[in-house]
Amino acid sequence: MRKLNVILRKEELDPAFLHDKVVVVIDVLFATSTIVTALSKGASSVHPVAGRQLACEAVRDMQPEHYLLAGESYLQNIPGFAGYAPLDVASRDIEGRRVVYSTTNGTVALRKADSALHVYAAALLNAPAMVRQLQRHDDLSIVFVCAGSGGRVNLEDLFAAGYLIEHLEAARGNFWHHTDTSSIARAVYRQYASNPHGCLLNSHLGRTLQGEHMREEIRHVAQIGLYDTIPKLDGQCLVALTA
Repeated sequence: MRKLNVILRKEELDPAFLHDKVVVVIDVLFATSTIVTALSKGASSVHPVAGRQLACEAVRDMQPEHYLLAGESYLQNIPGFAGYAPLDVASRDIEGRRVVYSTTNGTVALRKADSALHVYAAALLNAPAMVRQLQRHDDLSIVFVCAGSGGRVNLEDLFAAGYLIEHLEAARGNFWHHTDTSSIARAVYRQYASNPHGCLLNSHLGRTLQGEHMREEIRHVAQIGLYDTIPKLDGQCLVALTA
C-alpha cells in the first residue's frame, strides 16, 4: 500500500528518499500561493530559487521584458525585486513572462525536493484541482512538504496538507497508508475546516503578517479552489497544468 506522508518543515526533508515519490510542496503564506496565482494570471513559468544571488544569476542572459524578479528575505522586500505576496506579484506585468522567485522558505523547499519523481506546488487556492491531479498518481507514495517558517511548523501549511489528504481519502477510500504526521494534518484540517480564513489569521505567521498590512493578501490565499492551475516542476521551472 502506498503512503501519504507529511514532512512538517523543510528542514526535515531528506532528498535521498524522494526519487520514486510524488512531492507536494506547501507554503500557504505565501510562496506556493504566489506561484499558483502568478501562473493563473498568465506568467509563462515560475523559477524558484534560494536567494537573491541565484535569482540574479538566473536572469543574467535574459532580456528584462522576459522576466520579473520577485521575492523576500525573512519577510523583507529584496531591493530591486517585486514583492512576494500573490496580489502584489499579480498586479505586475507578468503576462507571458517568467517570474524568478526567491523566498526564505517555500522556494527553498521546492529546490530541496527537486530530486523527486514529480514535484508540485500546492496552496488552498488550487487545492481541489491538486486533489484531482494526485489521484492520477495512485501507484506512488505522496509526500506533502510543509515549508514551515524559520525552522518552525506552520499551522496554515498543515491545514492545507490536511485538506488534500482528507479529500484524497474521500475520493479513493482507504487506499493509502497514513503516517502519524498525515493523521496530524487531517486533525488540523478538521478543526478549521469551516473557517480557513480564521486558521490563517490565528497562525503565528498570519498574526505577524497582519501587522505588515497583509490582510487582503491573507483573505486572498484563504480561498479554497479559486484556481484550477497546478504548478509542476519541469526542469528548473514550475509550469502550469490544468486538472
